[in-house]
Amino acid sequence: MSKKYIFPVLFILIALTGCQEESDDLNIQDLTENETIVLNRYITLERARAVAIVDSLTGTAMLDSLNTAWGDSSLAETIALLPQQPTRLSAFHKLLVRVLDSERDSLLLAPVAERLLHPLPDIEPEEKP
Repeated sequence: MSKKYIFPVLFILIALTGCQEESDDLNIQDLTENETIVLNRYITLERARAVAIVDSLTGTAMLDSLNTAWGDSSLAETIALLPQQPTRLSAFHKLLVRVLDSERDSLLLAPVAERLLHPLPDIEPEEKP
């Protein structure tokens, strides 16, 4: 499988396995060490992909560097780090969607290489209706 498809496939796996009963909402500070690694990898990859869209030379170099840093087994390792309980995985997926939503403006309007070094965004807990 091509390396550029690793995290989109991961995102689909998270979405498909998260089809269980409602779970408690997670916040970034609630994540385990493994879940934090997965979230950081995904957000870092999305930031690098955004740079590649506006500056293909820089973006390609960044994506190649990430590929080298994470290694050939990064998909299997990342999948292994995901929560095993369906309700926890569903809650993790919801958090990932909220983080990506909070990153949307910076991904679209300010895709620069320096963003890879920024911490995860502060997001508000999801309000219950």
